[in-house]
Amino acid sequence: MPFLVLFLLVLLPVSQAHAQSGKLAIDAEGSYTLSRAFTVLEDSTGQLTLDDVLKPGQQERFKPVSQSGSATNFGLTLSAFWLRINLETQIDSPAQWLFEVAYPALDQLELFTPRPHGGYDRQIGGDLQAFETRKIPHRNHVLPVTLQPGAENVLYLRVQSQGTLSAPARLWQPSALWQHDQAEYAMLSLYFGLLIGLLLYNLLLYFSVRDRAYVIYAGFAGGMALSQAALTGLGGQFLWPGLTWWNSVSPPVGMAVTATFGILFARKFLDSATRMPWMNRVMLALTGGWLLALLAALLLPYTVSSWMVTVLAVVSVTVVVLAAVLSVLKKCPGARYFLTAWAVLLLGVATLVLHNTGVLPSNLLTSNSLLIGSALEMVLLSFALADRINMERAEKEQAQAASQADQAMVEALSQSQERYRTVLQERETILANSIVGIAFLTPEGRFRWANQAMLEIFGAGDEPLNSMEPFYLSREQYLRVGGDVAACIRDGKTYETEIQVRQYNGTLIWISLSGKSVSPRDLTQGTVWVMMDITRRKELEAELVRTSSEREAILNSALVGIVLSVARRHEWVNEKFAEMMGYPRTELIGRSSMHLHANVAAWEDFGRQARDELQRHGTYACERELRRRNGELFWVQMGGSCLQPNDPDAGVIWTFLDITERKKSEEDTREALEQQKELNELRSRFVAMTSHEFRTPLATILSSGEILKHYGERLSAPEKADVLDSIAASVQRMMRMLDRVLLIGKAEAQMLEFDPRPTDLRRLCLDLLEEAQVQQPESACELRLDYAGGDEPGLYDEKLLRHILGNLLSNAVKYSPQGGEVLFKVVKEPQAMVLEVSDNGIGIPEDEIAHLYESFHRASNVGAIQGTGLGLAIARNAVNVHGGTIDVRSRVGAAASGTCFTVRLPLAAGVSSSGPSPFRTEVEP
Repeated sequence: MPFLVLFLLVLLPVSQAHAQSGKLAIDAEGSYTLSRAFTVLEDSTGQLTLDDVLKPGQQERFKPVSQSGSATNFGLTLSAFWLRINLETQIDSPAQWLFEVAYPALDQLELFTPRPHGGYDRQIGGDLQAFETRKIPHRNHVLPVTLQPGAENVLYLRVQSQGTLSAPARLWQPSALWQHDQAEYAMLSLYFGLLIGLLLYNLLLYFSVRDRAYVIYAGFAGGMALSQAALTGLGGQFLWPGLTWWNSVSPPVGMAVTATFGILFARKFLDSATRMPWMNRVMLALTGGWLLALLAALLLPYTVSSWMVTVLAVVSVTVVVLAAVLSVLKKCPGARYFLTAWAVLLLGVATLVLHNTGVLPSNLLTSNSLLIGSALEMVLLSFALADRINMERAEKEQAQAASQADQAMVEALSQSQERYRTVLQERETILANSIVGIAFLTPEGRFRWANQAMLEIFGAGDEPLNSMEPFYLSREQYLRVGGDVAACIRDGKTYETEIQVRQYNGTLIWISLSGKSVSPRDLTQGTVWVMMDITRRKELEAELVRTSSEREAILNSALVGIVLSVARRHEWVNEKFAEMMGYPRTELIGRSSMHLHANVAAWEDFGRQARDELQRHGTYACERELRRRNGELFWVQMGGSCLQPNDPDAGVIWTFLDITERKKSEEDTREALEQQKELNELRSRFVAMTSHEFRTPLATILSSGEILKHYGERLSAPEKADVLDSIAASVQRMMRMLDRVLLIGKAEAQMLEFDPRPTDLRRLCLDLLEEAQVQQPESACELRLDYAGGDEPGLYDEKLLRHILGNLLSNAVKYSPQGGEVLFKVVKEPQAMVLEVSDNGIGIPEDEIAHLYESFHRASNVGAIQGTGLGLAIARNAVNVHGGTIDVRSRVGAAASGTCFTVRLPLAAGVSSSGPSPFRTEVEP
């Protein structure tokens, strides 16, 4: 706002000096800036004289002025300030200079210049002095100064003011000041000429169109001119040179006048009373504040009005700019012009700030950017008012066009009056015979006209209808409806309701009643009413509500969960579904079904599958896992059906049945079937083994028995002994097989007896190696023991250890039909005894190693080699009870094959856990 700009102008720095603080070299240039070269002494009492200041104690109090911001702008203060500067003049510099303080609103200033032979000359100035007393007639404070060339000239400037205290000082050569003033006065002349022209132009517009906006704008332009005249010093120089009191108060008065008319103009132009009532109230309050500031400027000390102007200016500019922005957003007419005008003004302020702080160079444009910005603002606001005139002219032309159209319409109406009379008669006939009751009531609620259908609704027959009151169930109902009707009619609204009334014969019926005024502008013309008998519909609605309640109760009592889902959100759920999921019904309704599934991926996958099936067939059924509120997963059987054929988007009815127990039973059944399958397979292998292993020794016993029976007398004693030995060997073979079957049964039942005792492991290994050679004397294998297990006895169950090592050695010999070396290696490690049996036999297929330790299992490549498939199963269980491990490495191939079993038994043997110990396998190709 201009009033804020004017106040900022008072506070902003005017120039920037480039000199060492306290000293400034003076040559023959046209002007020198003094503001930043001063040292300053604050006199808070205002009582110090020059003699006091010249004392050494006071001289030491002088400090350099601030080198940021405005060096000699001290703001609102009651203190006096002494400014000292040492001008070091060159020998060829001029002696006569002009000392300018470019702040016309300064109240008091005293300049002390040194005399050639000692002492100081005193000159006074300020806006409290009459203009004719000034030695140099200038709008700013200009005093003549004589400087001694080739010497140091110390000047003292004392300043004091009730308002803002600023002393932007500059030293001029007279000719340079005169040239500078030519451009300044030309710019000011153009500026004030523009303001006066805009003022007169808008006054003429006001007398022409009688719109208050123009006279307010004229007051706004006048206030702006008054403020600028006071602040630039032109007012004191040309308008009121002898009025020192007015010259002192004119700046805040001008600001208050400008602000008052500026806010009133903003209110009027933006039509804030209609478009922004709350902002309008704020603007009215600010207008009152500025009027108080005007009174304070005229009646109270200058300091009070200065502070009021400061606070009000900041608030006012914020409010007006906000109102302009809101008006632009609401696309109010002229609001863009209005906002652009203030934007241009603020751009001028920003340019002046950058100029005064030295960011922008000083020239005619930058130094007068405030005047240019405010002038453009006034022009743009004038354009905005002109645009308003154009809009009003356009509205007037539209009104004239509308008037001409109305005139043409009247002529057309007069030409078609007869035709409309015929149409009205036809419509009256239609209304009279309509199946809907239609009535025309007076403003007092009396029937003026009613058609036949209205009479039939009330069962009036030939009876006349006077008032609706007899048909209401009570006087209170009649008054209540009448009050509601009157309120709607006053607001120009249509009254609609459904009420129960009584016919002439006392029968209760339901009617749909709607009515409105014949003319919204003239309520005395009465009202028109339309009425329908909706008794049957009400009965059907009541039946529907009752049926819906019954169905709701039935669905909530169902043993399955039922859900109505639309867009995968629950529109309705029954109690069983809520109980099934562990949620209250109210929490499920309106909620997405995502949280009911095991995870987001499962929910998305189900959505894709279900949607495809519903679009193809209209139904979908599946079994899925859902998640209860407590996180528990359970199985449900769910089925969905579209409300509309093959359109899942219209809604789907889902049913849910908890099948968790059934799933568990099915799982138990599957596990039992697997166990039965394994048992059957085990039984088959057992039968196959026994049928093979028992048949051979039994055949031997049977044939030997027949030989003894039929040829016993012919056999010699040695021959009989051989036959009896074969019988004994077959019996022992069968006994060993039965022992293994019993032993594997004990192992699988976890009933193996474990009795560790000190055992001579070296002797045991030698015995087992010898037994393996004796059991298979026809083998071409070479058995070798590599013992490095120490001589101390170990703590083992010798019986089980014989089963482990004997089986491994027997297998190594048996499955090496081509011979080769069978190495039995024993190594003692720090924590375990390692027993390793390796051969060069047929090897074990890679895919069968995982089943190697199963009972009755034999590798597929054993061919006709005899065996029960129990040895390794027994060996593993025996290793487990020792707390050890058994590993196997095997190679199968034409070039190199063989198997190596490694058993690790802890040195401190103990009973192992009930489950089998883990074992490792390694297969080499």
